[in-house]
Amino acid sequence: MSLKQAPGISVRVSMMAGLVYGLVLPVMGGEEMIPAATWPASWFHAPKTASESGLKEYHEAPVLAERVKAGTLPPVKLRLPDDPVVIEPAGRIGRYGGTARVFSQDSGCLLGLEPPLTINPLVSDVLPNLARKWEYSDGGKVFTLYLRKGMKWSDGHPLTSEDFVFWYERVCCNSDITPMMERPWKNARVTAPDDFTVRYEFALPYPSLVREMAHHGEEFCVPAHFLRTYHPDFVPKADLEAMARRDGFMSWMSYFDAARGGYTKYFTGDLNGASTGPVVTPVLKPYVLSRQSPTLLVYERNPYYSKVDPAGNQLPYIDRVYVMVASSVDVIVAKACTGQASLVGNPLKTTDIPLFKTGEKAGKYKTYIWNRLHGVDVVIQPNLTSPDKGLRALFQDLRFRKALSLSINRQEINTIVYFGRAVPRQTTVIPTSKFYEKSFADAYIEYKPDAARRLLDEMGVVDRNGDGIRERPDGGRLHITLEWFDLETPKGITMELVIEYWRKIGLDVTLRQVNSDLQGSRAKANMMDMTLWHADRCSDILFPSEPFWFVPMHRNWEECHWGEWSLWYQSGGQQGEKPIEAARQLIDWWVEMSTTLDEARQIELGKKILRSQAENLWTIGTVGLAPQPLIVSDELRNVPLRGYWGWDNRSTMPYHPETWYLEPEEPR
Repeated sequence: MSLKQAPGISVRVSMMAGLVYGLVLPVMGGEEMIPAATWPASWFHAPKTASESGLKEYHEAPVLAERVKAGTLPPVKLRLPDDPVVIEPAGRIGRYGGTARVFSQDSGCLLGLEPPLTINPLVSDVLPNLARKWEYSDGGKVFTLYLRKGMKWSDGHPLTSEDFVFWYERVCCNSDITPMMERPWKNARVTAPDDFTVRYEFALPYPSLVREMAHHGEEFCVPAHFLRTYHPDFVPKADLEAMARRDGFMSWMSYFDAARGGYTKYFTGDLNGASTGPVVTPVLKPYVLSRQSPTLLVYERNPYYSKVDPAGNQLPYIDRVYVMVASSVDVIVAKACTGQASLVGNPLKTTDIPLFKTGEKAGKYKTYIWNRLHGVDVVIQPNLTSPDKGLRALFQDLRFRKALSLSINRQEINTIVYFGRAVPRQTTVIPTSKFYEKSFADAYIEYKPDAARRLLDEMGVVDRNGDGIRERPDGGRLHITLEWFDLETPKGITMELVIEYWRKIGLDVTLRQVNSDLQGSRAKANMMDMTLWHADRCSDILFPSEPFWFVPMHRNWEECHWGEWSLWYQSGGQQGEKPIEAARQLIDWWVEMSTTLDEARQIELGKKILRSQAENLWTIGTVGLAPQPLIVSDELRNVPLRGYWGWDNRSTMPYHPETWYLEPEEPR
């Protein structure tokens, strides 16, 4: 397919945009790693504490100092931990004050996260955070977490090991709240030897827990003192149900989930008492929800936030964050281009970079280009366990999957959609991973449409009536519907091109865009012919424990190319369908990889899994390692010029948004 034939695309505009992009910005996508020197060296090590840094006094925001003076808040020294963590900003010591604005899609990127452990800037290793250290024992079956002393929730209540035990015993082990427990947690034991030590005991070694503590860690710790009010182990279930109905919830379970998630503005507290105003779930993060409307959430600084900067200033610097609820991505882009947000990232597409660059001066912002963490921006998933037996037979035939891959012109996609700044590649891990091999990324990515046609002919998938469309081997109509949900990466424009490539080899494939609810219900019910998503979980943080694209161990809305095989594994063989031998081998390799502490063996097994993907094309990759635009207001400082952006590192978690600040007076 030539550039002129690209559907719905003006080639001249695309090429000129690419030229503008190339002149203004450095090449950011690709196989190269961002230099570690891009960020402060302290971000790669366990953070120093105040005593180690020689700090003897602390300072606080003026709005908090006023509350201390009024007697409604303890002094800052009493609000901080015994020995607070010191975080070095990327730029300089910031100033207090101001209101930042983000859209809801980016709220976590500025509001911050505080798991027990955290992730380094290269998304390659785990560091201490709320916990000062951790250790494995008993061959990896026991994991012990050591918390920092004096940490507090945003309401001033101490953080203790009981908050971790409560999560396991009252949330994870309650079948009404958690209907399906993940395998490692079945028959586990979580105890608190003292207030600052959490001990996890498992039936099998669980080496991935340390990475999960960094990525998902906030889930493992809840404010037990607060949630007791909403749990049937502490409140009669009949009373809970009455409270739930009063506040507009269908059941006590949804009521508890709302309390756990922070949406407590509707709650009035005591069942029989008068309204006492908003009740907000305590958090450990830099900001806490203060009020909410259908279009705006307001977060105020957490007066008990645990970290300080090198000068002893309690973080965060920014007083409050307005989270704006926008109706569509188009609205977000329009508002972003006119400078109506402090930071915009998740909804932005690579294709819009020239537009963003053009609007910088008028919008008073800069367009930063980070590197996306996705192995590929669009991972195409033929349903290998499709209920349509004819399609299942075709999809399970490697020749068909090879034909799908070889007929995709990835270089042209890269030119048209990414201005040549991404990398044509197969679904695999990113180059910074210890499991990476270039041959995995290069498997069957050449544009060879004639070879694809020969493979289909060999299968008996041929055009029998001369209309240019191939039929099934039995002569029946071959039509494939690819259902997809649009979010983050440029899926629509990429798939328009891919569908055209497939039509050129005689395949009749229709794109059907669906909403998130329909995607979820149809994917989990195994009703889709084919779907797609972006291949995250391709870094060393998530690949070892969540190899969604590579092993049939998971089934959900984003990943459904072998749902029945995954269900077989998840149910211990009681449901779903027994996988073919090659897929069972993947499961065996992964189970061993996820339970051995031998790093060399982990790498060996991980590469076996990725080599199987390269050889078997369980999914079809397109283009990855793409540039991710960020719109950063001229007022927002200390945001690193470069970084990795994606789910694997929660986008900004390693780059310390608590140290970002607003400086409206001084030009950049």
